[in-house]
Amino acid sequence: MSIKNLFQQESESVTEQPVKIPFDFTNRDSIPKGKDPGDCIVIKPITVRTWFRIRPLLLEIEKEDIDKMIVKDGELNADFPELMNKYGGLLLDVVCLGIHNKPSDPPAWFKNALIDNTTWEDIRILFNAIIYRIGYHPFCTSITMLRNVSPLRETEIIAARKNLQSWKDITKVDS
Repeated sequence: MSIKNLFQQESESVTEQPVKIPFDFTNRDSIPKGKDPGDCIVIKPITVRTWFRIRPLLLEIEKEDIDKMIVKDGELNADFPELMNKYGGLLLDVVCLGIHNKPSDPPAWFKNALIDNTTWEDIRILFNAIIYRIGYHPFCTSITMLRNVSPLRETEIIAARKNLQSWKDITKVDS
């Protein structure tokens, strides 16, 4: 990526302009009649609502793996197919939510159209565009903070709930 492109993307992000990524939907079997996905995918600035929907999904990805997924200038990551194998469905959900960027769920047909028309590299580009629209450094900082201060696994959340209930039960008995 050239410096000119980088400055253009940064200015688009700061001015909250949508990013248009040329995309060809060659396999139209999963696209309902009357729907036209166009010739590009538009990623608008991520809303707070969408951020709160994407964040738990991103927390399921190890930080080292996210670092491998982020495109760096002139770098081609040979590990990405392995990462797609590990996080494929999760990445697809993040991409669909990021593109849709509305309070409702993304249409099922759109997710199927993406599955039918993308390669690993396409998913990586779309994922990076969404991460870029979120803001990578604040995102990493928030993940680090969340991992340090909150239980992230289901078993820890269940244990915390049981602990809370036992304290409530003890308090009732003592009253």
